[in-house]
Amino acid sequence: MNETIKSIIERRSFRKFKQEQIADDELNLILLAGSYAPCAGGRQSPVMVVLQDKNMIAKLGKMNKQLFYQNLPPAFKMKVSSEQPSIADDERIISAFYNAPTVITVFAPKTYHYPIEDCSVMIENMMIAAHSLGIGSCFIGRAAETFETEDGKEIIKDWNIGEDYTAVAHCILGYPEGNSPKAKPRKEFVVKRIS
Repeated sequence: MNETIKSIIERRSFRKFKQEQIADDELNLILLAGSYAPCAGGRQSPVMVVLQDKNMIAKLGKMNKQLFYQNLPPAFKMKVSSEQPSIADDERIISAFYNAPTVITVFAPKTYHYPIEDCSVMIENMMIAAHSLGIGSCFIGRAAETFETEDGKEIIKDWNIGEDYTAVAHCILGYPEGNSPKAKPRKEFVVKRIS
């Protein structure tokens, strides 16, 4: 098995991190991998905002968590992980960013086709690159909702992100604390070959 496929298969979502900041050269490689993700029409339109300010990460992570609980269906039950619990598993977790020392938020132009797809494949590239470097990652949603709040609007104004852009998702990064979680058993999936 080649190293690329091995990284894809072995990558896991991490929600426990050491507080040591990831090295700049590793971060730059992760961002470079993100910049080479496919993008509709080759536009290369997404903008990556790298956040390493502990206070801002804590603030945004709390906002994101609140939105998760506000939008839950009444009978929501979900078990994500006992090894790396999520906010769906444990309401006592304070931040949806799980104290990760680096958070990358990906924005895309509102008027372009396929902003969600463009940003999602960018984050996937970054997560695979992070894994290959021994860095833990996790895809975090609710970015648009977070920045639609009054506090969120002020933050993106301070970040000088134009009103024609929307936040799509976050990628949290850090050196993993503890062992890599085990993969959940793969569900049987349907492949139909038409010839």
